[in-house]
Amino acid sequence: MRHALTAFMAVCLSACAYPEYVNDEYRFIPLTTFAHDNHTYRVFDKPSAGKLVITPSLATAMSDGVIRNVTFGRYDNRTERDTLETAATAYLERQGRKCTIVDGSLVYDPQWEFAYVCEVVYTAQP
Repeated sequence: MRHALTAFMAVCLSACAYPEYVNDEYRFIPLTTFAHDNHTYRVFDKPSAGKLVITPSLATAMSDGVIRNVTFGRYDNRTERDTLETAATAYLERQGRKCTIVDGSLVYDPQWEFAYVCEVVYTAQP
């Protein structure tokens, strides 16, 4: 019983691991919770760098990780890149920005970082 509990705790902790890159790059960026298509996402947006990190809600990320670990990967329920890219595009649109995602990379499952470029809108008048 003790070994089973220890194994369960290890699985739970592995689902919560946090990569150093995200901590270094987005440490002072405020977290935004964003709802899209009946799902909730966490977004760390860095407009000055033209990039953001998006991940499913903490509850979804943890439960997905636990399920994958408990089933030894046989049940792959991870959130796909396309789903997160669509949510990131919707997030940028909802912020009133006309942006195009130009690149994306998996930082740490399930966190994806997307680079984007936005249409520049000039509002200064002579």
